[in-house]
Amino acid sequence: MRKQIMQQITDNLNDMEATGKVDPSILKLLDELRNLIKDLKLKWLENRNTDSFYFYQGLRNIELMLDMMQERFEHAPENHDNPKIAEDSIILFKVVDDLLSITEKNTIDEKSVNLILSKTRDLRETASKQNLIESIETDKKDLDNENIRYNWTPVMKTLDIPLEEDQTVIQDGESENNN
Repeated sequence: MRKQIMQQITDNLNDMEATGKVDPSILKLLDELRNLIKDLKLKWLENRNTDSFYFYQGLRNIELMLDMMQERFEHAPENHDNPKIAEDSIILFKVVDDLLSITEKNTIDEKSVNLILSKTRDLRETASKQNLIESIETDKKDLDNENIRYNWTPVMKTLDIPLEEDQTVIQDGESENNN
């Protein structure tokens, strides 16, 4: 399904680049991709492996890029963003497809975790260069804090961080014995 959606989007983007005009049907295709991403995110949220968070987060980053992309497509005529938005999106979709192909698999090992982290970083860097990255305010606003708290509390409990309340704060240049 991913390959079919990605091919349709890529074909649509190439047509827009060639004609220099935005085709509004791209928005429907982006929605189809969002549905695929939603299913993949759910898969990783339900996975109890602590490293599944990285896969979820990679997908979340794709969603944020799609939001910016959609906004640019919707306002391309008045912002004179034709065919630049199509060109920028073509570049980004090569990275999106790489990231999606990793998240479709069910493998969680050191190699796949390192790959997902690398591809997520590539996605954000590419999106930044193509002006398809969300603002910090958008990222904060869209967080589903309750869902994250529910699903990731078990992960946080596995971290070995002392919760001692009697810890002494030491100023720079002081030692614990100097009072």
